[in-house]
Amino acid sequence: MATTVQPTAGEATKQLINYRTDEGVGVIEMNDPPANTYTYEMNRQFDDAILKARMDNDVYVILLTGAGDKFFSAGANIKMLASVDPTFKYYFCLHANEMLLRLEHTPKLVIAALNGHTVGGGLEIAMGLARGQSRRIAWNRWHSAAFAPGGEEQGHRTDGYGQHVLI
Repeated sequence: MATTVQPTAGEATKQLINYRTDEGVGVIEMNDPPANTYTYEMNRQFDDAILKARMDNDVYVILLTGAGDKFFSAGANIKMLASVDPTFKYYFCLHANEMLLRLEHTPKLVIAALNGHTVGGGLEIAMGLARGQSRRIAWNRWHSAAFAPGGEEQGHRTDGYGQHVLI
């Protein structure tokens, strides 16, 4: 039977998600520049920040962003994935999906300020907003894999869950 290999102890003490509130906005910032790749510990902190924002009656809007000026997020940390066994990878991916579902089902307005390139799992975070149950906006001011170059408005659609605008 395979043994699940946990991430290194040093990672567990690092603040990988910054959460703060400002005048009704809960700001969740991925803080592992330059690429803001996520690990198990980042996802745990991200999940905790989503719950804090969700449960705070003074927060009406959740703003997601990435630290630094190059990436919103490049997705999962490949170095971490290479260092763990298949069982850990399975549970890591399961937790990541559960975290994204929690974000998608949060009934507050969620805005992803794509402040840099958005690829891989980072794109899944941004596009997960478009699958959510209430109004979601993903904004991009950079050339990125998430949206067409230039960041111009790419679409507006209405479905059974509400409006989704990709800019």
